[in-house]
Formats: sequence, C-alpha cells, structure tokens
Amino acid sequence: MFQFFVPQNKVQKDRAIMRDTDARVAKYSRRGLILNFIVFVLCMTYGDFSRSEHNVAIVLVTGLLLVTLWRAYFLFRFDALYARGPARWRNLYFFASCIGAAWWSVILVTLTWHLGMKNETLVMWLYSVVFYSSVANVFAPYRRFLFIYLAIGQLPAAVTAILLGDVESVLYGCIMLMFYYMLTHQGKVTSNAYWERLEANLTLRERAQGLEKEHASSKAQIELKNEFLANLGQEFRSSISDVLKTLSRVDETELSEQHRELLSMATKAAGRQIDLVNNVVDFSKITTHALKLELIEFDLRRVLEKCVQNYSLDSHQQGVELFYMFDASMPSRVKGDVARLNQILSTLLSYGLKAPDIEQIYLEVTFLQGQNDVGQLQVMISDNISRSTLGAEEGRETHMQGIGLSICKGLTECMGGSLHIREGKNRTSRIYFNVELQVVSHEENRLGTEHKLANKNVLLIDLPEVNGNALADEILAWGMHIWMVTGLEAALNKLRELQKNHPVDVILIYTRLANMNGLTISREIAKQPEFSAIPQVIAMSKLQSDTSETRLHLQSYPQISLVDKPIMRRHLYDTMLQKLFFSESVQLSEDKDTLGNMIMPKILLVQDQRVDQMVMSAMLKKLGCQVHLVSQGADALQIIENEKFDLLLMDYDMHEQETLFAIEKIRERERINLSRHLPIITAIGQLSEKDQANCTSSGIDATITKPIRYEDLEIKLQRWLG
Repeated sequence: MFQFFVPQNKVQKDRAIMRDTDARVAKYSRRGLILNFIVFVLCMTYGDFSRSEHNVAIVLVTGLLLVTLWRAYFLFRFDALYARGPARWRNLYFFASCIGAAWWSVILVTLTWHLGMKNETLVMWLYSVVFYSSVANVFAPYRRFLFIYLAIGQLPAAVTAILLGDVESVLYGCIMLMFYYMLTHQGKVTSNAYWERLEANLTLRERAQGLEKEHASSKAQIELKNEFLANLGQEFRSSISDVLKTLSRVDETELSEQHRELLSMATKAAGRQIDLVNNVVDFSKITTHALKLELIEFDLRRVLEKCVQNYSLDSHQQGVELFYMFDASMPSRVKGDVARLNQILSTLLSYGLKAPDIEQIYLEVTFLQGQNDVGQLQVMISDNISRSTLGAEEGRETHMQGIGLSICKGLTECMGGSLHIREGKNRTSRIYFNVELQVVSHEENRLGTEHKLANKNVLLIDLPEVNGNALADEILAWGMHIWMVTGLEAALNKLRELQKNHPVDVILIYTRLANMNGLTISREIAKQPEFSAIPQVIAMSKLQSDTSETRLHLQSYPQISLVDKPIMRRHLYDTMLQKLFFSESVQLSEDKDTLGNMIMPKILLVQDQRVDQMVMSAMLKKLGCQVHLVSQGADALQIIENEKFDLLLMDYDMHEQETLFAIEKIRERERINLSRHLPIITAIGQLSEKDQANCTSSGIDATITKPIRYEDLEIKLQRWLG
C-alpha cells in the first residue's frame, strides 16, 4: 500500500514525538473540517448557484457531507484508533484527506466553470486561500502528503480558471498557481525546521538522560545547560521578535485610550522578555567563566553622559531629580567593553530609581590611574545627597536580590572590579562599583579652549547645592565671569548692581522639578525694560519643557532658550554661543527651521527587507517622523545629493561592504563641501569587535541592536535629533 509518510530518522521513529505531532494535526483538522462544511452550505444557501443549478448543488453538498463524516470518524475517534496502529491511522486519514481535497477541488472547478470569477466563486476561492494557508503549517511535518494534498486541492481550480480565457480568470488562475508554489516552499522550510528542532531537543534530552545515568561531572552538566539555554534563548528571541514586529504595525490612531495602554503594556512586556532571555544567557556565561569581553576604544565621558541622558526622563517622570558629577581628570578615551559597562550602569540606575520615597538620585564618577596604562573607573549611585568618598566602608552591606544585580556583580568581577550595595541611616542606599579600563589618551578635551566666551559675564540663578559648584567651575574654565544668586529678588538686585561696571551678558536659570520657578524668574526679569534684552538660558526637564506654559513663554520672549536637565556641558556651551554671537533675526529663522524639523524630522531609511521596511517605517511614523525609503546604499547616495535629511537610518547587515562604502562616501562629501554633519545610525544584529571598528572608521555615529524596540529607537532619535 502506498505510504504517505515513511520515517527516515530517529526522531520520526520516536512514538511519543510522532503521537504529539499527529495529535496536533488531528486537533487543528477538526476545526477546519467543520468550518469547511459550514462555509460551503452558507454559500449554497444565500448564493445564486443553488437556484440555477439546484441538482448539481445537492450533489456537491451531499458529497462534501459524506467526505466530512468519513474524515470526522478518524479525527473524533483519534485516541481509540491511534492506539491500535499509529502508522495505519496516519495513512488512512491522509488518504481520506486527499479524497476530501479532491471533492473540494470538484466544488471549486464546478463553481468556477459555471459562474466564472464572481459571486460564490470568489468567496470560495478566498476561503480556500485562507484555509490552505493554515493547513500548510499544520501538515508541514509530512511534506510528501502536504504536496499531494495541495496539488489535488488547488491545481484543478487554477487550470479551470485559466481555461475560461478572460483576463480576470487567467489572472486568478496564475495567482493560485503561484500560491501553490509558495505554500509548497513554505511547507518544505517549515518541515525541515520542525524536524531539526525536534531532533535537537531529542538529542539534548537523550544527552541529559545519559548524564543522569552515568552521574557525569558537574562540568558536563553545566555545558548541557549552556547549550540548552542558548538554543532556548534563540527560539525565544525569534518568537518575541515576531511579536514586537506585529505590535509595531498596529495603528494607534484608531485605538481607544484603553487599547493604546494595553498595546503599550504588551510591547513593554515583550521587550522585558527579550531582556530576561539575554540576562539568563549572560548569567549562565558568567557562572561558567565563559563570558568573553570585547576590547573597544570609546569616549568615556560621552558614554557616561549618554547613560545619564537616557535615564533622565524616567527619573523625572517619577519626580526624582537626577544629578551627576564626573571627575575632571578622567581620560578622554579608554579601551574596554563599552556594551557591558552600559549594561551595568543601566541596571544599577534602574535599581536606584525603584527605591521608594526618594526625591533625588546622585551619580558620581572618579577615575584612578594605575600602572601600565590601566586605570580603575569608580562609580557611586546614591539616593542620599550627603557626600562621601567612593568606596568608604560605611553602612550595612545588603544582599543582592534579582538576576539583574547578580549579573552586574558578575560583570564587574569579569572586568576586574567589584560591586557593593550598602544601606545607611534612614534606609538610604548607596551602590558602589569599579571596573578596570585601559587608558588610551589622557588629553583633556575641555570646552572653551578657543576662548569664544572669554570675559563674558553670566548670572547663575538657583543652581542646586549638589553639583552647582561643579557647574560653576566648568563655566569659569570657559573664561567667563560668574555671579551666583538664589531667588528672584536677589537676582534683580544683582543685575542692578552689575549694570554699571559689569553688565550681564547671559543669564542661566535652574528650574526645580517640583515647580516652575524658573519660568517665573525668567518672566519677571524679561519684563524689566533694562534687562529685557539680556539672553536667558533656562534649565528644565523634558516634561517641564513640553507644556503649553513653556511653549507660550518661549514664543513671547525669543531671547530665551532651553537646555535639558541634567545639564550637559556641551549643550550648555553651544546654547550660550548661539545666544551671544547670533543676531536675533538669524536666530529666529533658525529657531523656526529647528521647530519645523522637530515637528516633522525627515528620516532616510535604507532597508531591503520588506517586513523590516514596514516595521521600521511604522515605528518612525509613530514617532512623528517623515520617512523616505530606499533599498540600497547607492540609492541613498543619490538622493542625499538632491534632498536634505535630519538623520540616516541604515541596515548594517543588509550588504555590509555596500553600507560602509555608502557611509564613507557621505562623510567624504561632507568634508569636501564643508556641509552639515548628517547623523547616521545603523541597525545591526550583533556588534562584534570588528564591526565596532568598521563603524568607527567609516563615520557611523551610533548603532541600534536588532530586533529594534520602539523605546530604543525613540531614545536614539531624541539623542541625535536633539
């Protein structure tokens, strides 16, 4: 007797695995069996065919009913029949399914020939497409049967449509043929992946059983665990990546507020699952000392500032002020694993922000130079503003709970350092960690060396006690003269006092998170006729700046600009330069252009994969960007010559050499034409040391790891679009 399926390997001969596979086939076949009959009966009941060809319709319904009952016998008595002979049940059911497919094909051929491609025919064709798509995944493990089943069910209908001769029917027939080819190809790929996955799982299970029986050493058991976690992690990443892509395609504009909140929760939950998988794999590598650190050269201060900026919004949303202080003697460039350093900082800042009833969090970084160009980066994160020396043995050592902290502790030890969490009085906590980094350059990259702000007078109002002196020292290093006051009355008195001999050139106002005192002080100063022309810079959080009151204030007083908190020295320096050395008209026009770009930034997306094009375009549009899509680096080069863009987002894995060549050409044109620097971000699956070197040398500004998450993309855009 002809066999639809012949076992060829050990997995396919395993009775337990085959029963699970056949039970899955029977489960989903029951649903399709009933649905097929209902759909056809409805078409016959409400369609024109049953009235024009009444006898033929009765024959078709009767035949479908008999075939359905025959197949139902095998499906609904699966447990009893399968136990008597698994291979016999499988072969008989597949034969009955082929007869069912043949009768369904007779139905499609009859409707197509009598009615043409209209009315019930279109409904039945559309349902057949949906049905066979689902069937292809269910029957995929049995490739030979699937090919026969699809051919019987689809090809006769396709040939009939083509034989009708009109353009529409021929087109439908060709589409059905193409659909058959795609389903067979999909079935082949799915079948191979299915059996390979089961074979890998069976191999792992047998290996585990062998280790248990032979009482293998702990080292062998750990290797098995790592292999299993790696395979499991990859499976989870692939599945969750599909979920994230699907969620990103949902159009929030058509959802209610509750549904948007649920969508956001689902997206964040999927992101947390990816983080959890990565943490599990990292923890496994750390415990077995199998973690390999990358040695990459990077700008230490820039990495630290970027981390602070990324967490400023989270802290401000929780009503927590975020302060930082970096050692002025830090080296400009170091070598180390920048990705792991970022992971440690991010995890510990998140842990610090979770502490209850805190009003501020403080980050202090120092660098101790050692021997042979190796130094130690020391970091303290505290919810207590009182200062102390890093590494001081004060407070009670607390036990680290959670996989995140355990991973951070292991990472710091792998990087030649340690991690400690101490609880002080009043339940305040301090986190200390240190890691070793290789010093590349100790050249101090201080701002103001060109003396553009030299001898300018600045009034500092309401600077925080925590790091106000450090900020004042930085401004003094630019060559400026400073005066510090607290409150509106003191500010007005100081301005009048300095008006005769030392008129103030610019005013810096610090806004507290709990109120909008900065706007009040700014407004009162701007109302004074003798001080209205003095440029002002207001430091406030992004939440405070994104209010109608702030926007109205900026529109009313064009001499005022904003900087985000925590204040980054480069941003403050550039803002002061703009206020002091640009004319009002030029500044206003630039502000309008900047505002327009902020409202609708133009992004050039270079991506050749259709699914990724849809997902990334949807994310960018959801973030309020205007997206221009091309599929190749050469197309990007051509379009950049004719149009201006605010940012270039490019797939690094698309064609690596072509991507690097295109970016190098863009940077070369910028140097030759002295044109504006175009921020370039590349999406990459896994950033190796070689890839990092290529990105740095070619002029890539930043990378984002795939699968791309909405929050990660939003952070990147906020960083590079200002």
